[in-house]
Amino acid sequence: MSAMPNPTAPADRGGLSADYLRALPKAEVHCHLEGCVPPRTAVRLAERHGVALPAGARDGGDRYRFRDFDEGLKIYLAVCRSMQTAEDFEAVTYESLVTAAEGGLRYREMAFNPQNHPELTYDEMVGGILAGARAAREETGVISRIVVAINRQFGGEAALNLVREVLAHPHPEVVAIGLDGDEKAGRPAEFVAAYDLARAAGLKLTAHAGEHGDPTEMVECLDLLGVDRIDHGYAALLDSALLARTAASRIPYSACWFIDYPELEVEGRRRDVAAMAAAGLNLCLNSDDPALIGPELHEDFIDAAAQLGWTVADAEQYALAGLDASFADDTTVEHLRAEFTAELERLRPTAYGANHQ
Repeated sequence: MSAMPNPTAPADRGGLSADYLRALPKAEVHCHLEGCVPPRTAVRLAERHGVALPAGARDGGDRYRFRDFDEGLKIYLAVCRSMQTAEDFEAVTYESLVTAAEGGLRYREMAFNPQNHPELTYDEMVGGILAGARAAREETGVISRIVVAINRQFGGEAALNLVREVLAHPHPEVVAIGLDGDEKAGRPAEFVAAYDLARAAGLKLTAHAGEHGDPTEMVECLDLLGVDRIDHGYAALLDSALLARTAASRIPYSACWFIDYPELEVEGRRRDVAAMAAAGLNLCLNSDDPALIGPELHEDFIDAAAQLGWTVADAEQYALAGLDASFADDTTVEHLRAEFTAELERLRPTAYGANHQ
């Protein structure tokens, strides 16, 4: 896809209406189910199951409170421990999709970490997710697929066993294997066997890489794991050869525009994504953990448009980018592309609002 506009351009260059940007049909491929649990829901689940939540999950009101990535990861893992029944997964999935659909979401690939929920079997978790997804689709029309995420901290053998479990209980909605968690906890080489098995079975492959400044990890994910998509990938900016390679290959980057959290590095994320787009990388915008670090995807679109002076063409390009990066089957993508194209044409006259001259 073409580069984002110049990040130094005036914020009002495009002047696109927030209502228009919210209404745009959207697809995202980088969203963690456990990161979609708002604090009020996390507290309710934790009390139900007798799980101790960190203070930052209990005392933040409408948002979580933490000072850095490691502290936020602890809250995330505590929220995971609070999801202990299939009904919990169903409720969280339903709520997250219905909420996102209010901002124009039409397709989402949701990653979840089975290893973080030892109280349930893999099949029970997926059953709950699918039940919530079906209910959300009936109500809103939003389509979803599942990425099973490997937690690096459990190591390669556990990852291989997880992939075996996925293959023993096939579901057409489970489309890929991912790799997340603390990037310092496990190098990609540990997970080659798990990825080889998943690939042989026809699953797509993605991995968190380069989120925290290590381009060599990205190279290993490409060369050793053979990923079809890169989650985050900001460290590509530190390696000119990697930048050129991935720009030429057009491998999708599922980038996350910014994090609505003053204690974390917000401007740096925006700067990186803008620079990656300017370098010609194949980017789509994603919410990552909308309840944990925010915001929802439509808010990313509104902020990116304001910061970078998007035109209508830019907005439409990013509305379609998530479909291009998705692991959905061709029939689903073609169906959604036809819907998106018609909706984008219908919305075009409203892009600048009623008062635009």
